[in-house]
Amino acid sequence: MNLYSKENLPPPSDDLLFRISPWGPLFGFLIFLSGLVAGLALFIHSVLSSIAWGILLSALYTLIMWGICRVLLRALKATFSPANWLARIGHGGILLKYRSYLHDDSPEEDPIALYLSWPEITEAQLQREIHTTTDMDGKRQIRRWFLTIRLNQRYVDMGKIKSLLAFESQRKPAHFRVDDLKHELFIARKNKAPRSEVENIKNEIASEKKRHPGRHGKVRFHDRPVIFVNPDQLKVEWTHVTPGRQKLRQLLVQHTSVAGDQHLQFDIERPMTKTEFNSLLAVLLSRDEIVEATKLVKRQLGVGTTEAKAFIENARLSE
Repeated sequence: MNLYSKENLPPPSDDLLFRISPWGPLFGFLIFLSGLVAGLALFIHSVLSSIAWGILLSALYTLIMWGICRVLLRALKATFSPANWLARIGHGGILLKYRSYLHDDSPEEDPIALYLSWPEITEAQLQREIHTTTDMDGKRQIRRWFLTIRLNQRYVDMGKIKSLLAFESQRKPAHFRVDDLKHELFIARKNKAPRSEVENIKNEIASEKKRHPGRHGKVRFHDRPVIFVNPDQLKVEWTHVTPGRQKLRQLLVQHTSVAGDQHLQFDIERPMTKTEFNSLLAVLLSRDEIVEATKLVKRQLGVGTTEAKAFIENARLSE
């Protein structure tokens, strides 16, 4: 087991690279772009017709569509960056990048990838999960694919991997440090701190801006493609990955034991086993789907909203 930062990643050699396909973000962007165009058309029509309520509603709708399009466009552009890769599989083992390509603005000195040799992997399996939830529009289903990797506890330090993934889930982008320093400067001035202290904070702000120049988006994506779900198991989201699952399966069979595909269904409204509950909660938290996670905890544990939020916060802190 080896860890690599962005600066010391090994060369690709003959490894096969798996990355996130741009088709999903592109499809979502085009849908909301059409909504933005429709909103603009409705706004123009309302202005020309002097319909006050139409102007107000269409303007609000257009602004919402504009905001969503900006977020989706950033995600789409990220799929074409060099940081967009999830795994490299070769004769020696698997190099898993547990830092999402959406978090490429996080500190470069951090370890971001985990190399596992084939003897360190006991078994691999592809899982298809269907998550069923209920909202105002009725029941809806979300389909996702995962690669689960069972680790050999004789060779792998489970505690170290778990702590690395927990650290990554709490990591903020490097340029967020400027925002923290600006807040410190505001507090120092408010408390009438000595001039030397204020100047030191200003110098730190200038230094951070030099280290991370340019404008950075304030949108904080929360995407963790690799999570720890069992005492000896990693779970990697494989929903929109290219090359496809068939190629992945062919490579895995050549080097390790591969179990048959597993198909799981989770319905938030129905009772679950403890294992199913923990697995689904981990997936929801890895994607920052707090609303769905809160629903899950409320339904399965029979608690109120306040207790459910407290449970989720404790779960995130103990990851």
